[in-house]
Amino acid sequence: MTTTTNPIGQLKSKITVHCTVCGCSNRRTLKVDVYENTPEKIEEARNELKIKAAKKYTCRICKTITKELNS
Repeated sequence: MTTTTNPIGQLKSKITVHCTVCGCSNRRTLKVDVYENTPEKIEEARNELKIKAAKKYTCRICKTITKELNS
């Protein structure tokens, strides 16, 4: 049996990322849900947000081109 819990809040961040192929910039909004109001859970959510922000970004145009070249 699975139980669903509703988040009590969200952490949001807006970052500017640059494409790894062409270098164009894009603004992204990242969101992470917080389920408990404890300092540990809030810090975990912050760390998850930092991990999401550090991921490499490839724009849609470059992603399409690389898929066509690889197939």
